[in-house]
Amino acid sequence: MKLYWAPHTRAFTALWMLEETGLPYELVKIDWKAGALKTEAFRRVNPMMKIPAIEDGEAKVAETGAICAYLCERPGAAELAPPLGDPSRGRFWQWLFFGGNCIEPAVAQIFAKFELPSVSAAWGDSDRVFATLEAALVPGPWLLDDRFCAADVVIGNYLSLCVETFKILPPRPVFAAYIERCKARPAYQRALAIEEGG
Repeated sequence: MKLYWAPHTRAFTALWMLEETGLPYELVKIDWKAGALKTEAFRRVNPMMKIPAIEDGEAKVAETGAICAYLCERPGAAELAPPLGDPSRGRFWQWLFFGGNCIEPAVAQIFAKFELPSVSAAWGDSDRVFATLEAALVPGPWLLDDRFCAADVVIGNYLSLCVETFKILPPRPVFAAYIERCKARPAYQRALAIEEGG
């Protein structure tokens, strides 16, 4: 399996996820500033010409949530999703895709300072996105109570970016504690070492 990646990009989520799974993979560093995303070879992997993306034999997967979902179902991967038939599986899918579907546009709304009627925007509005996430994390320690899952990889990295890297969210104790729990995971530490060495 190949992970197309560049340091200090959204691709960190996929890197962390691979480290959590324990699956073997090859890291393919992409020099996106030099135009490597626009090559025909990379377009065959991801026609959107962005990272992360993975190539696993004949399978090609892009979009962070889809990559994490795909990896959860690979034979030999660590148990990072509730099993079929588990009632928590619905919430798992909800949070797995919450990052791209709600956090990402909410961040764009904050950065660009634009307003839409909350009934028209698929994410509602940025205040609702982060209030909903905060309420979900209060019981803790993870999104599915005591069970760490792939959705925590996605949401943990998004929150770290929002709170610590870009500082677009005011400090909230619930978010700070959750981010620290995520960063304490051995797989996160391994991914961070790769990122810093990249």
